[in-house]
Amino acid sequence: MSRELLRTQLASVEIERQGWCVRDQIPLDVITILAGMAGIAKSTILAWYVAGLTRGTLPGDFYGAPIPVAIIAGEDDISRMLVPRLKVAGADLNLVTALSGVRVTEQEGDWITSPNLSDDMTSIRTALIETGARLLIIDPIISLMRGDSHRLEDVRRNLDPLASMAAELDIAIVCVAHFNKGGGQASDKVSGSHAFRDIARSMLLLAVDEETDNRILSVEKSNYSPVKPSLAFRVDSVEVPTKSGEMTMVGQAVMLGDSSLTVQDILNRDLSVLGERSSDLIDYVNRQPEGARAEDVAVALDIPINQARTYLSRAASSGRIARAERGVYTALRNTDATTADPVGSVASVANPSPPPTYATHATDVTGPGDVAKAVANGVTPYCSHGVTSGSRCSKCGGVAA
Repeated sequence: MSRELLRTQLASVEIERQGWCVRDQIPLDVITILAGMAGIAKSTILAWYVAGLTRGTLPGDFYGAPIPVAIIAGEDDISRMLVPRLKVAGADLNLVTALSGVRVTEQEGDWITSPNLSDDMTSIRTALIETGARLLIIDPIISLMRGDSHRLEDVRRNLDPLASMAAELDIAIVCVAHFNKGGGQASDKVSGSHAFRDIARSMLLLAVDEETDNRILSVEKSNYSPVKPSLAFRVDSVEVPTKSGEMTMVGQAVMLGDSSLTVQDILNRDLSVLGERSSDLIDYVNRQPEGARAEDVAVALDIPINQARTYLSRAASSGRIARAERGVYTALRNTDATTADPVGSVASVANPSPPPTYATHATDVTGPGDVAKAVANGVTPYCSHGVTSGSRCSKCGGVAA
């Protein structure tokens, strides 16, 4: 390997206009990061972008001029997820190419594996040139990387050649990333090294507005646009016929227009909305070895069930509890963000924890109000609803004497 320092006399450089794949959101020649919590519809909104670009309907340099798109979907099956999602979004599938794998041939035989940036950059570049793609989507970027995504050197080693290729081919590259758990600034929640944010020239963040169930897409960082718009969309479930004649369900993004709400607004609200009930809620969930549902929390804290659902969802979004499965919330497992489920399931599952040690100075309760007071004081309440001795009551959360 040889290295040569390149020099450019700036007096010879002519000023050029920044190109846009999608105006004010996805610039050409550079990397854009799209990040959000797992299972939040990142792939669904990307399908909407692909549909608009392959139909020439999105504002930007390709308005009225449909373009080819290439996709590396490291986690989605092409026939079961990718094609149905693009189909309901209205994409022209004749202009979409999936770079679906790499055939490895050795003396022992051959097999198909996933592409990676270390070994397959030349093949990816060739495919982009041959298909004429002006947008490359990598969903998620971590699936193509070698090394530790939390080490600056490893991230740079993977993404610097990718950024150079974007500039060389005059294309846009969108890399999908996940959020870390916990609060903080929106731009700091992208999982992995700060190098992801440094390399990206544009950063799109996605979150759910729990009050409306709409998705909010914000431009958190833009090096080339003075405008940082937010868009609101909802996700509808749509049936798609399969080759067997049966129907399958996929999500479809339905655009609702511009929004004054930002992802940072949602994160700030998630951290503060619980107010005085925060410690009660978190403590109650942490005391449930099998997890808690909104119905349980509503009874235990003496609040309406819809309010309980909102509080649980926001506590999970801010990283203070985990969403184990649909409707069930548990204490957080003690793992690093790099071990989070890479497949993008709705939420991570908490590790089983031993039964809690109950205080000897437990207090008798007959209603949810007493439970909330006892839990807030660090006391495990006894229940008098007739459950088996030592069991936890689903009505009040107390433990039978």
